[in-house]
Amino acid sequence: MLSIESIQNIPHKPGVYLFKQSNEYIYIGKAKDLKKRLTSHFKATSGKSKLIVEEADDLEVIIVTNEKEALILEANMIFEHKPKYNAMLKDTQVYPYIRISDDEVPYLEIVRTRKGTGLFYGPFTNVTFTRQLFEVLRKVYKFRTCKRELSNIKKPCMDYHLGLCSGVCLGEENLEEYKKRIESLKEVLTGSFFNVVEYVKTKMEQHAKLLDFENAAKYRDILLNFNKVMETQGVVLPNQVNLDVIVGKHNTYLVFKIRSGYLVSKLLYEFEGDFHDFVEQFYFSKGSELPQIVLVEQKNREISKISKILGIDFVVPTEDMYRQLLDKAIDNLNYEIGLILSNRSILKQMKELLGLRKVPYRIEGVDISHLSGKNTVASLIVFENGEVKKEEYRRYKLGDILDDYESIRLLIKKRYTKHELPDLMFVDGGIGQVNAAYEAFKTIGKDCDVIGLAKEEEIIVTKHGNISLNYDHPVLRLLVKLRDETHRVANTFTKQLSTKRSLRSILDEIKWIGPKRKRVLLEHYTSIKDLKNASRHEIEQLIGKKATDSLLNELSYLRDV
Repeated sequence: MLSIESIQNIPHKPGVYLFKQSNEYIYIGKAKDLKKRLTSHFKATSGKSKLIVEEADDLEVIIVTNEKEALILEANMIFEHKPKYNAMLKDTQVYPYIRISDDEVPYLEIVRTRKGTGLFYGPFTNVTFTRQLFEVLRKVYKFRTCKRELSNIKKPCMDYHLGLCSGVCLGEENLEEYKKRIESLKEVLTGSFFNVVEYVKTKMEQHAKLLDFENAAKYRDILLNFNKVMETQGVVLPNQVNLDVIVGKHNTYLVFKIRSGYLVSKLLYEFEGDFHDFVEQFYFSKGSELPQIVLVEQKNREISKISKILGIDFVVPTEDMYRQLLDKAIDNLNYEIGLILSNRSILKQMKELLGLRKVPYRIEGVDISHLSGKNTVASLIVFENGEVKKEEYRRYKLGDILDDYESIRLLIKKRYTKHELPDLMFVDGGIGQVNAAYEAFKTIGKDCDVIGLAKEEEIIVTKHGNISLNYDHPVLRLLVKLRDETHRVANTFTKQLSTKRSLRSILDEIKWIGPKRKRVLLEHYTSIKDLKNASRHEIEQLIGKKATDSLLNELSYLRDV
């Protein structure tokens, strides 16, 4: 425990203070006046401040020039060290980002976390939208996506031949021109989507004036594709404004991100702190790009201070257009809170009804699928707080095993020797599958609750016995939803493997297609149908004219698979 003498020499200056216990940060705070703020901690007779002082055995302070520096430093250090007494901003799901690396020749990729170096743009709500946007931007800005060491590259890759990369790695484009285009791309990713439209229109008109109608048509198609992708997000504002809408209550916060008038993200977070603390962490710790305007329900002194530091306007809307947008955010927040409370209630019922040791906030479900003993796969799906977390789904190839029990044992050994246990493991099947899972957990020295769902009468199977519930019971409805999702994922994966195996066996028999060309084709196409839909020019770029002639001739006799 620290004594008040430990702050005797601390000055009346702005800065950040760090309470530590055994070299671990337990609380990080900021202050306009360090001496005054720390004195209030040491004189506290109850609450969190008293606990912090009692547990801490060391105190550090970092003096800064002004309050703005203190705010930024505090947010970054909280994000890095995650002290137990600081309120932490928790994503309710994993959101995708687009990352630009900090290499000499930068590459781009879609990532699920803001880890590592480089610049991150997002987060985006919809993974499909993110991928579609990424692919359209590749055609426009021709950036590289490979992570290979440039000195090892001896010839242009397939992306170069397909017009998706400029070939800067081999000197096909001047490095300064490439970097200039990346700078333009950064503006787009911060919300200036109209720049893409203007750029593509200019290119299209330039080629048309030169009577190069083939390339003009390519840029026309890119423009149509880009507009189609953006329209999936919905136009919520008629002007090209970039703004955020932030609302929150009951430790739940919702953010609308609107860029160039399009709603590109709806983000949901859990945060046990005040509204201004959430805003600080969202813009400083999360490193979110700054909009021109932030719509809020109300302003106070702390929000005004943050507004001044960030240099953006926090506005309580009075115009109908902005007021309707704020109301829409509030409606979405209320819906999400209702959903969270409802799901938590169902999960608590599940614990009591099924005799579980803990409330199953995280459930991992598994289903085994195969085709006559071939292509045996296991799908593992994740439900957290009663909602699917598709970004955490995993699929496992188990070889050619006909025994479901052995497949479950193998999956559990593969996964849980490396990963943390869920609160509950769900298996599709009866007591045999449940017992197989318990046996596997015992073999690896771990213990986890396991339940199953028998197919015929939707009987819930536990180690304590079978349980029958009405078909409209919320617990059974959730388990049926979980079971159906595991089925869907496993069957889809089995079909994909079967289709790829069929394509592989056909390619083995075609003249002029050896191991290298076969590998290239399998990297780009997953089925005979995909190959048939590809243009001759596209395939020739991959394997050459002679091999393409042989391939297309053979495909003309085959049905789609």
